[in-house]
Amino acid sequence: MYLKNNQIFIHMKKTLLVCAVLVSALFSMPINAQENNTEKDIYTHSWRDNWYIQLGAGAQMPLFEKDPGESNFDIDKTTALYEAAVGHWFSPYFGFRFRGQGGALHLINGGWNKMKYLNVNIDLTWDMLNSLGGVNDKRVFSIIPYLGIGTGYAWDYRFTNPSNSNILDDNNNPMEHNWTLAGAFGIEFRFRVHKNVDLYIDARGTGLGDTFNNVAWKTGVDPLFTLSGGIKINLGKEGRHVTKYVPYDCSGEIDALNKQINQLHNDLADKDARLKAAEAQLPCPEVTEKVVENKEVITPSVRFNFNSTRISDEGHTTIYNMSKFLKANTDTKVIVKGYADKKTGSEVYNQKLSERRAQAVADKLVAYGVEEDRITVQGLGVSEQPYEDNNKWNRVVIFEVK
Repeated sequence: MYLKNNQIFIHMKKTLLVCAVLVSALFSMPINAQENNTEKDIYTHSWRDNWYIQLGAGAQMPLFEKDPGESNFDIDKTTALYEAAVGHWFSPYFGFRFRGQGGALHLINGGWNKMKYLNVNIDLTWDMLNSLGGVNDKRVFSIIPYLGIGTGYAWDYRFTNPSNSNILDDNNNPMEHNWTLAGAFGIEFRFRVHKNVDLYIDARGTGLGDTFNNVAWKTGVDPLFTLSGGIKINLGKEGRHVTKYVPYDCSGEIDALNKQINQLHNDLADKDARLKAAEAQLPCPEVTEKVVENKEVITPSVRFNFNSTRISDEGHTTIYNMSKFLKANTDTKVIVKGYADKKTGSEVYNQKLSERRAQAVADKLVAYGVEEDRITVQGLGVSEQPYEDNNKWNRVVIFEVK
């Protein structure tokens, strides 16, 4: 049976389809999502961190075409494997790696067949224990499943029986070299011995095009199994590590400011009552104008935690005091303005977050007895930042009294 060049590409397409299925399987793995109102642990590191290089060696056995009656597994087909890689963890859970493997392959098909080959892949790696058992960059033992896609190149074919070579070029001569798409899957066991040094053991299965060994039996894929081990060098002073992001807690400062605002509001209400009593005896329009101006200056606020719409106890106090003021001044209306800090999250997400914060405060005002038609709700997102000097204070809802 002889195959021409155009038939070789048919086998390459089959291999590409298998690789695409393997890659899509990795992206179908479940990832824990952060709920809108629940603060989860956030881990971060610079893109310069968590790079590594990998050097190793091992053994390999091809399961290519065989004569009837021969076993797939034959110790005589086992040869040495050499590999090198460079990789990066872009999160505590997922990463990628460029890896090259190569050596000589021995085949048995009516005699000894030999060739040299090189396989270059990009692997998508998954730290299973970090995902399922919590992030721990000092974990001694890790399990790393992965999927990969790349290419294989073979050359220097040697056949005991030259008629075994059935891949011919356009001149009906045996092809001297061949390349094909390759898909791979495997699992790596990693052992930490130092923050900058890991040892690993890797079991890998690679699917190559049916023509890879210059022989085609229309099986679609030539499988190759490898077992290797070696050393990983984690680059940088910190080695392999992640940093847990802990937002700055400024709730104490915000609470103190809210208490000060509440006190100023109470003082203003007391002075307003005294002024009205004085106006009954000595009307003074100029003083009335000043009182209106002072009302607009005082802007009580309700502060929120990072990525949250939950109202704190201090926020409930502020809303309750505002409801008392509105019920005492029935001709007064209020605008409830919600904001978000511009240094975290996208603009679209922050716009929706500010609207939810403003609506939560407005709902609480209604619950305290304020008529809904006296309340205007606005979500300003990050289009305005009332506290330019402290970005985290902008996680806030501010009352504007009219």
